[in-house]
Amino acid sequence: MKKKIVSTMLCVAMISSMLAGCGGSGGTADGGSSDGAAAETPAADSAEAPAADSGDSAAAGGGSVYWLNFKPESDEVLQDIAKTYTEKTGVEVKVVTAASGTYSTTLLSEMDKSAPPTLFVIGNQAGVKDWKDYALDLTGTPIANELNTDAYNLYDETGKLVSIGYCYEAYGIIVNPDLIEKAGHTMDEIKNFEGLKTVAEDIHSRAGELGFDAFSSSDMDGSSSWRFTGHMANLEYYYEQEGTPWTECPATISGKYMDNFKNLYDLCINNSLTDPKELATGGHDAENEFKTG
Repeated sequence: MKKKIVSTMLCVAMISSMLAGCGGSGGTADGGSSDGAAAETPAADSAEAPAADSGDSAAAGGGSVYWLNFKPESDEVLQDIAKTYTEKTGVEVKVVTAASGTYSTTLLSEMDKSAPPTLFVIGNQAGVKDWKDYALDLTGTPIANELNTDAYNLYDETGKLVSIGYCYEAYGIIVNPDLIEKAGHTMDEIKNFEGLKTVAEDIHSRAGELGFDAFSSSDMDGSSSWRFTGHMANLEYYYEQEGTPWTECPATISGKYMDNFKNLYDLCINNSLTDPKELATGGHDAENEFKTG
């Protein structure tokens, strides 16, 4: 047990350092809602898993941390954080990043090895059910005490804190204001859906002369569809709660705001250079389209 607790402190210290570098404050997730904020929790002890015996031995290089990262887009930054932490403490930190869409299978595979991850993601209640027995209780730990909200933490049925939110994703439409101006519009015109629709449809109608279109591609293949089947759809579900947050998914939904979801998605797919009929095949790089204008 002592070995497990000391390992936890090492893991917590690393995350705490990361949060401090980011300002240490958490914003609202998913436009004010949370569908199970991704969180990192140390794995349960293993006889063969690397762990530090004490703070002194950790500082002398006697401990190690294995972080199975959930977010491919953060890999480069996390590798740098790991290197810096090792340089400052002597504790070896290995960051392994699962490929997009493969985290669950990768975690399952890694947990079956002799040296499983000491830090991994429990992102929702389904994850709590699967991995609660492998997670330490983070109640009262330094990182838990840094939090100014409990809204994004996950607990098991006994009240054990098994997952602390470390990455909050916000809904929104990323805009290149320079292109908006080149098209003869201003950001002040986009205050609501009607304003967005007017600007987007005008840009799309003049895409040939402008050299750019209103939206990047909205692929429905596995690498991209989560933006719409997950994040955008979650907004409809969130507002359907009508001020009373669901404690579990309801058996039925009213679809009160589903037209809003449909209208926004239709606007995206009908005002880009990609034919809507080609979206299911994938292969379009929305990120690069945006970066290159």
